[in-house]
Amino acid sequence: MLASAMLVQAQVQTNDSITENGSTFTVNLGDVVVTATRDIQRLSKGGLVTNVNGTSLSNLGTCSDVISQLPGVISNEGNLEVLGRGTPQIYINGRKLVDKSELDRLSSKEIQNVEVVFNPGAKYGAETKSVILIKTIKKQGDGMSGSLSVTGRQAHYFSPSDNLFLNYRTGGLDIFGSFNYDSARRYQKQHNRTAINSTSDNYLINSDILTYPKSNTYLANIGANWQINSRHYVGVKYEYNAMPDSKSKWLTDEAVARNNVDEDRIQYETNWRRSSVPVHLVNLYYQGKVNALNITINNDYYSRRNHNRQSIIESSMIGGESVFGSNNRITSSMFASKGTAEYSFKGNTLELGYEVTATERKDVFLNDGDYLPDANDKIKETTGAGFVAVNLPIRNVELYAGLRYEHTSSDYYQNGLYVKGQSRKYGRLFPNVDFTFPIGKAKFTLSYEAKTKRPLYSQLSSSIQYDDCFTYETGNPLLTSEQIHNVSLAGIYKWVFFSATYTYDKDAIISVIRPYKPDAPQNIMTYDNFNHLSKYDIVVSLSPRISRWSPRLRLNLSGQHFSMETKNGIKKLNTPILFFNFFNNVSLGKGFNVTGEISGRTRGDMDVVTLKPSWQVNVGASKSIKNWFFQLQATDIFKTSRSSMVTYGTQMTLDKWNYSDTQALRLIIRYSFNTTMSKYKGKGAGVKERSRL
Repeated sequence: MLASAMLVQAQVQTNDSITENGSTFTVNLGDVVVTATRDIQRLSKGGLVTNVNGTSLSNLGTCSDVISQLPGVISNEGNLEVLGRGTPQIYINGRKLVDKSELDRLSSKEIQNVEVVFNPGAKYGAETKSVILIKTIKKQGDGMSGSLSVTGRQAHYFSPSDNLFLNYRTGGLDIFGSFNYDSARRYQKQHNRTAINSTSDNYLINSDILTYPKSNTYLANIGANWQINSRHYVGVKYEYNAMPDSKSKWLTDEAVARNNVDEDRIQYETNWRRSSVPVHLVNLYYQGKVNALNITINNDYYSRRNHNRQSIIESSMIGGESVFGSNNRITSSMFASKGTAEYSFKGNTLELGYEVTATERKDVFLNDGDYLPDANDKIKETTGAGFVAVNLPIRNVELYAGLRYEHTSSDYYQNGLYVKGQSRKYGRLFPNVDFTFPIGKAKFTLSYEAKTKRPLYSQLSSSIQYDDCFTYETGNPLLTSEQIHNVSLAGIYKWVFFSATYTYDKDAIISVIRPYKPDAPQNIMTYDNFNHLSKYDIVVSLSPRISRWSPRLRLNLSGQHFSMETKNGIKKLNTPILFFNFFNNVSLGKGFNVTGEISGRTRGDMDVVTLKPSWQVNVGASKSIKNWFFQLQATDIFKTSRSSMVTYGTQMTLDKWNYSDTQALRLIIRYSFNTTMSKYKGKGAGVKERSRL
């Protein structure tokens, strides 16, 4: 736990001592200043709350910078992950985050606290394995307010981003809107060494790959929130997202040897053009309180159109020039409604709720020519859920237990015809229980939860994508849902946090590489259900404060018990991975801060992959001047970060070395005025279903 100085001024009549949350305050006569320390991290229901306002974390720059420093959270090239729990659902003031770039636009100085929920309760979907709840500082005042920020990232290429936010408040009415433009241009260098042992021949393929992705994204929203009175709120929000033209060029030089004899030299020029226009999201919500009953209802409508076009020019010394291509159009829509009711009585809390979603997704995939088959898939899925949960504090012990029931009906169609064997119906109960108790001055939580993970819609696709003359990609319409059981113990004492989690994943969905046809060197990347996968995760976080210096050391150990069939027989993939992060923040006063960080990982196994070691050093400086904020950050200054790994298949082993443009300079300039904030309380419904789409 971090500790921060807390100053309190008070008028008192007598000498006294007060004890609150384990901290003792000595109070003197008259006008006094009481100096004490308060812990800014505490255990919550299945998680950990970290106070940001008034701590060194508030000077980091953006919300993304704050979250990446929290125990159990790792950032992989900007993608946040809760160790052992995957990608989290993120909420800002109860509103589900749709666009993760909003985390880069939210200033760290606007954050009150952040809660990382490692064991989400019954009120979250059965697929939700982790949640991050962000609470911003409450701000008052009427009139116009807003902020304007510009960000520039200089790596191999320059990438700008701009955001404008405006809010007008009069009485209980808020009218708000924002516009964000992001232009991303990246560079990637990769070398693959692929070994294929087919029945008749052995192949060794060395590939050098250069990738040049480029995209422009627009995000706009507008909404209104009406505080009818202190107990009732209603609101509506519309979001429009568009990526009209995303381009990516892959240049590959491939040397092929068969049975230790050089056979061919192949060059590929692969061009991707992707568009996602339009993406619509409408949210309507009501939040109210009737006596001791709190009610929240959210209704969401979501629709999206994707168009992906691939073209490949393949030039072989043996086969000459060939042209391949594909055209993929995906349309999806979803309606969702979620309602919760919370009743408090005698210090106890009872929660009840429902959630329903109805989804339709059409996926038409056309390959140029007759080399690979086309696909025309449609999935219609409905899910209904109900839950009940209770929180029972008994003296210094607290029990939180919940039970959720979900029923899902998924209908699968190919070429317009219903396919019974690939359609699914699920009906399951998902219990969870948290038991929080103290031991001395430390506090612990013992938890159990049952979860599920349904396959992504892209993982159910029957389309086959051509990568090169040895590798294809496809989904698996026969995938079933995972059944996940987690047992964890978390503890906190002053500035020390610890957690240990064991996960048993029945019918685990894992990416695999298999022969496309018998006795052929071609392989296909797909997905399959494995009988089970056991994992364990251990997190230790040390966060003291020493005067102006706030160091944080995080150690995350992640391991598994797993074996699979490879071309060399059964292989055990049980080597754990140690993720490490040592972050330092020094406050120099007058709004000026400097930071330094070293992070990375050791070699270890994850699913069917062996990750190779990687590390990087980041430094930064920030300065606040009244309404202005400036931040300059240098990432991966020694150019040592790698996304390198070895992937194992039944007849193929892929050894990949990768550099993904991580050495960069980033400059943020933000101006804020009249800092009122929207009171919008819409939380969203069907949030996990949107991520599957």
